[in-house]
Amino acid sequence: MEAKVPEALEGFLLPLAEKARFLVPSIEEDLQQARMDDDADTYLAFSLYKALQIGLVLGLTASSIGLYMNMDMFTYGGAGLAPVMVLMLFMTFAYQPQIRAKKLARNLEKNLPYALRHMLIEVSSGISLYQAMVSVSEDYDEASDEFEKIVSDIQGGKPQVEALEDSIARNQSQMYRRTQWQLINSLKSGTNVTVTLEALVDTIIQEQKLQVQNYGEDLNPFILMYLMMAVIFPSLGVTLMIVLSSFTGFEISTAIFYAIIGGLILFQLFFLNLINSRRPEVKAA
Repeated sequence: MEAKVPEALEGFLLPLAEKARFLVPSIEEDLQQARMDDDADTYLAFSLYKALQIGLVLGLTASSIGLYMNMDMFTYGGAGLAPVMVLMLFMTFAYQPQIRAKKLARNLEKNLPYALRHMLIEVSSGISLYQAMVSVSEDYDEASDEFEKIVSDIQGGKPQVEALEDSIARNQSQMYRRTQWQLINSLKSGTNVTVTLEALVDTIIQEQKLQVQNYGEDLNPFILMYLMMAVIFPSLGVTLMIVLSSFTGFEISTAIFYAIIGGLILFQLFFLNLINSRRPEVKAA
């Protein structure tokens, strides 16, 4: 989305955005690593604008429903929760560049060893490192996009080492940063780049294998937690409620069963999202 604030509100929102920068101290770095060209203050002002827009609408809607249905809980709750919703929505929008940067970094790491292996083959056959980077500037998704930016910077007149250093600054991936630092050290010291690339490819592949192994080991307690929370506890809980209701005369309403089903659906969505977020981004060879 384009971070654009209505001109009529710029004078009001931009000063507030400047004061709110302490809530997102890394916003400039996040925008750079997310490959977004927006100014930090402008983006925060836009985040505040969207948060006010959505939060106030939700609060007014809840209060209107309360007034219409004569329910004080909705009437006062909507008005009281509106500022909280605005703050939560602002933080959500403000941290979107950081989330995007992490996704780009994970995609970059997934394709990095294959791009480096391609470069290794090129350099081993006598082609320069620059030409090798040109050859991998396509077919490797985010890795290709980054090498394409490096090639573009070099073509624009930047020294090769400086172009690689700039690439490190605009990427969040520690794996990628370590790779580029080793290439820079090889270029500065005059050592054989082929040896460096070969060592990098082997190291990254071993790291990815270790990530997959650790992920498999982490799944065991997660599976146990899933069985307990999604299968055992609900089954035993419903059985216990039915038994107790037969002795106490407590009536189990249909709403309780719907609430249990809704809770189970929410838990399973949360669980799937948790598992997906921990899965290592490794590309099949």
